[in-house]
Amino acid sequence: MNRNEALACLFDMQMAFLGSGCLYVVTKLEIADQLAKGDKSSDAIAKTCNVDAQLLYRIMRFLASKGVFEEKSGRVFALTPISDLLRTDKEGSFHPFTIINSELGFETVLALLPGVREGEIPFRKRFGRHPFEQMQLEPERAALMERAWQGVHWPETDAVLDAYDFTGVRKLVDIGGGHGDVLVGFLQRDAGRRGAIFDIPAVATQFAERARKLGIADRCEAVGGDFFAEIPVKADAYFMRHILHDWNDEECIAILKNIAANCEPGDRLLIAECVVKEPNVPDPGKLLDMEMLLFLTGWERTAEEYGALLAATGFELAGVTPTDSIVSVVEGRYTG
Repeated sequence: MNRNEALACLFDMQMAFLGSGCLYVVTKLEIADQLAKGDKSSDAIAKTCNVDAQLLYRIMRFLASKGVFEEKSGRVFALTPISDLLRTDKEGSFHPFTIINSELGFETVLALLPGVREGEIPFRKRFGRHPFEQMQLEPERAALMERAWQGVHWPETDAVLDAYDFTGVRKLVDIGGGHGDVLVGFLQRDAGRRGAIFDIPAVATQFAERARKLGIADRCEAVGGDFFAEIPVKADAYFMRHILHDWNDEECIAILKNIAANCEPGDRLLIAECVVKEPNVPDPGKLLDMEMLLFLTGWERTAEEYGALLAATGFELAGVTPTDSIVSVVEGRYTG
């Protein structure tokens, strides 16, 4: 890489916040919803949104250069596969994540340097509370956060169910399963399977209603509780997706010990996470790790780090299954 190429790389990285800001603007204005009805000029969009037409055009022109929109003659814009994911009516929409991550992230990143200096979560440094505590005080934002992560996780669900061999698993417990997409998919693929969601009581209640509507309530249960206290559900496999990356090693070990308390030798623990790749290679896990650094005590781990957590709690690392998504399935087997 020559000097000019190095400078271009630095320029792109340093100016990336502008792309995030522009994406937030068009997402907040729900411009993708307007374009879903047909191509439209930026002037017409600006009139509908009651914003400055020239400034909006410049934002959309920039985003079109990144493939978010397609700019046609006469300042007319069309959807692309990227902006189509920003539609509010789209299954797995990225709209909620763009909103919540922008509104929390833009301010939180200002505390990144103080947090690094003092070894404190930047979010807590900025706002004085852990993010999970803050969400309890803002139920509307908490609901948006739940929808946001559903959109992020949505492509992973079938990828996990397709890639990992669930043969022999008759009952699966999804710990912190939220909306329950993985458990629903697991049950729908085999009528002989059973399962459970374990989550905080309010979320477990919501899943119970969803299970009833889907006609699977007779094959699954919804259990509310705190996984730091106990996980009072027995099964032959326990599944967690994007749970352990929220917590530091000590906290993860506490969760895993509560799972192990229910296990018999050979029972499975399935951890769906971004498994960090070797040094110096592009890796979505390393990017998501920066999200963890901003907001939480945990991080994205290597396969070796997951192996160490498993070994400390009575499991052994049985394998890592890549999927057609950003996550892999780390499998542990209980040894006692």
